[in-house]
Amino acid sequence: MPGITVGWLFGVWLFQQQATVWSPVAFCALLLPVVLGMGLLRIRYFQSFKKMIFYALCVWSVASLGFVYAQGRAYWRLQDTLPVACERQVIIVQARIVGVPARDQRGQHVDALIEHVYSQHCPVPARVHLSLYQQQYRQASPETIAALPIVHAGERWQFSVRLKRPHATRNPHGFDYAAWCLSNHIGAVGNIVSKAPMQRLDALVWQPNTLIARWREHVGGRLSHVLGNTPQSAVLRALVIGDDSQISRADWQLFVDTGINHLVSISGLHITMLASLGYGLIGWLWRRQPQWALRIPSRQAASMGGAIVAILYSALAGFSIPTQRTLYMLLTVAAMLNLRQRLPFSWILCVALWVVLLRDPWAVLAPGFWLSFGAVAVLAFAMGGRLKPPPWWVAAGKTQWAVTVAFLPLLIAMFNQVSLVSPLANALAIPLISLAVVPVAIAGALLPLDVLLRCAASVLDGCMQALQWLQHLPWAVWYQATPPTWAWLLALLGIGMLLMPRGWPLRWAGLCLCLPVCMPQAPVLQPGQMQVTVLDVGQGLSVMVQTAHHTLLYDAGPAYSADSDAGQRIVLPYLRHLGVRQLDIAMISHDDSDHVGGMASVLAGVPALGILSSLTPEAVFFKQIAQTTPIRGHQPVHQPCLTGTRWQWDGVQFQLLSPDTALLMTAKDNDKSCVLHIRSAHGSLLLTGDIEKVAERYLLQTSPADLAATVITMPHHGSKTSSSHAFVNAVSPRLAIATAGYLNRFGHPKREILARYQAVGAQVLRSDMDGAVLLSFLTGETPAVQRWRVIAPHYWEAPAL
Repeated sequence: MPGITVGWLFGVWLFQQQATVWSPVAFCALLLPVVLGMGLLRIRYFQSFKKMIFYALCVWSVASLGFVYAQGRAYWRLQDTLPVACERQVIIVQARIVGVPARDQRGQHVDALIEHVYSQHCPVPARVHLSLYQQQYRQASPETIAALPIVHAGERWQFSVRLKRPHATRNPHGFDYAAWCLSNHIGAVGNIVSKAPMQRLDALVWQPNTLIARWREHVGGRLSHVLGNTPQSAVLRALVIGDDSQISRADWQLFVDTGINHLVSISGLHITMLASLGYGLIGWLWRRQPQWALRIPSRQAASMGGAIVAILYSALAGFSIPTQRTLYMLLTVAAMLNLRQRLPFSWILCVALWVVLLRDPWAVLAPGFWLSFGAVAVLAFAMGGRLKPPPWWVAAGKTQWAVTVAFLPLLIAMFNQVSLVSPLANALAIPLISLAVVPVAIAGALLPLDVLLRCAASVLDGCMQALQWLQHLPWAVWYQATPPTWAWLLALLGIGMLLMPRGWPLRWAGLCLCLPVCMPQAPVLQPGQMQVTVLDVGQGLSVMVQTAHHTLLYDAGPAYSADSDAGQRIVLPYLRHLGVRQLDIAMISHDDSDHVGGMASVLAGVPALGILSSLTPEAVFFKQIAQTTPIRGHQPVHQPCLTGTRWQWDGVQFQLLSPDTALLMTAKDNDKSCVLHIRSAHGSLLLTGDIEKVAERYLLQTSPADLAATVITMPHHGSKTSSSHAFVNAVSPRLAIATAGYLNRFGHPKREILARYQAVGAQVLRSDMDGAVLLSFLTGETPAVQRWRVIAPHYWEAPAL
């Protein structure tokens, strides 16, 4: 059974790595090993290996079945996506709200089921994610903003929407939003056109999903009413109804750094704990009623009680995908335990995995899937088969040790960090949150007992204060670059050896196998070489330049909201992936949110020795980093970008061409952008920020000989206010890169600008179509170019524009 299950898991996982959906003819390739194996069985020499070959054929056949099943599910789900021709069109729809609305300073964000489309030529997917923005009314009167309708769960509306296909920024080691939408059956995302008429058709639709959504919104409203807008209220909201949208970035970082972020949501641990409480309570009551036990055995009744509690709690969480995985596991385990014959635990775990993947073949894309099943498997392996069960406190310590050690290589590979205080933090938080806060908070939210909610908030507040003390320890978090595959596999083998029972020969030799995954990677660049990564941050810019021993970051992308920006979501994970622990220079081209918006988050995680920018001392950025440097204990030195500034790193020349003092005093923000020219032995790079024609004329007058470059990032994302004919001819690049958001409202890059660069013989790349662009200036006179969407394609990505 375990071998067959591994085959099924491998087949489902293998399909999710495919670049395209296979044609029926291509499936014949899956049959070739079966035909080959059957042929080997007929050869007399292989008769002694008959059993082994037969077992391998069974595993391969099941793996092929998993591959075909995952493809079939993906094919039908991909049919429910928005046609490319209908993107950004205004479509009138009738929809019902099936998710708890998330509200922030930008507006409201909801999940909706489309019931009717008033457009024959534009079919709309069944489930969409919509936003009702307020920011477009910044210049409107307060009365206009206040008049925007409030959308509630369970309502039926008719409104106009402007949709687009789910599209993710694509970077090495980055989150794939398009894959998340596919697994959550979201076929389109977009916004409600608030200037068009909006009509509430029904205040409440009497259907199960809408009734559950309204119930969850009511419970969330009660939490906010009793506890107000506090950090404890936001965390309890996540624990009770699964809505973590109100948790601040600082609190999330606290939970990640202390390794308890798995607790600050409706996790499998909480569902299991509550199901266990239901199991114990029903079993206790049942055993005290002999007449009940004669009809239904107490064990079966207790299992049914635990299952009902798990289902109700999952409904309170809105049956989110992670919650569904845990629920399927619990229900499967409960059903298997009620069978009249004893089964190995490995069989029960295998059946649970089959059920989860049959229901959701995209689960293999989520780290939570591997962590949850891996934790159960590790605990069963580490704690099972012992001759004498240890005392409970010893078992608890061994459990924490086993999970911490086993997940070390997995956490490094997935998140590039390990919380060294995690054992202490979990030893404190697991009993407090799972056994005290969650049950009390749920009781207080469902019953009119405000004191229970306040009690849960007080306990949570004390726990968070203890976690903050742990977070501020200098050795609290260990960061590590993504290890090579061979080192990761060796570490898994070493972990298996460490978890063997006492007395196993060479048990501690497993530590030696774990060492390669923890060792820093040696630099691969030589003097005169450089590696450049133009990250895909949407409508914005972020470029990382590495020489043999130095690193420069030019801009850090946009701020998406008060608690989310490209620095936190894209740039910082990429730096962690490469093992960059310190920036030599963080350069901010100018004071626009799509360039400076993520830099404070980056510097909060990776300090910089110096900052070069055209920002004034009153810029918001300096207030942001002032709040983080007391924790880091280092204040980076700031210097203004000025024409003529030069330096050299490892044989690579850096020169600032603009702005000068006059531009800083008189020009608008875009024309104040720091223009950096970088020359290596194998090509040059010109970083232009958002300069427009004023700054371009200045450059043509003061530095015409220094403008020629092999690669250029298009000024102002390829707008028609930049890239004049004279400027493009002076640079004459071989490669021009436009960094723009997918279907951005500005229409960047403009077609006439792209044609202008192509006219001088430049190859044009776009971050919205190509993802991150990796440039290796290693040999020759031109860099080697890699486009991340080409390197790591996925079948669910939107087609090329």
